[in-house]
Amino acid sequence: MSSANVTRSKFRAAENHATDASAAFMDIKHLAASPDVGSIVALAAVDGSPEGVAKEAEKYRSSDELHFYGWLVDGQVLGICGFEVHADNVEIHLIAVVNSRQRQGIGAAMVTALQKKYARPIIAETVEEAIGFYQKQGFALSAHPHPDWGWKYTCYLQI
Repeated sequence: MSSANVTRSKFRAAENHATDASAAFMDIKHLAASPDVGSIVALAAVDGSPEGVAKEAEKYRSSDELHFYGWLVDGQVLGICGFEVHADNVEIHLIAVVNSRQRQGIGAAMVTALQKKYARPIIAETVEEAIGFYQKQGFALSAHPHPDWGWKYTCYLQI
């Protein structure tokens, strides 16, 4: 089985594991400032303080270029994904899942949903703590030094 087929199989398995009849990946920009969503944003934001989370929420709410989607099950937001759609790729800025539902395929399902919706390669910039997630989804990584974070990683997923 080719690596592309293995990756697609992993995505399907993750998506099936994370979903049920009531699951949806949808625009939640209007909920960006809510406390429940803010607690998830804090997991991925560079500045996870209340002030930093408020700035992130405002950035997404006030921008036509930035998208802010959530993974909802039974109306409850379990994961968030902030991203930007470019002509040749989709750039993930934030992706996180509520602590109690991590490692259950929700993050992978959000990546798969982006692939299906936009049919473009996906890129993300991240720190060392998150590279395992991206590697499991089949992203290629390149590392470069960053003055504040030590190393920063560019992750790239071809469609």
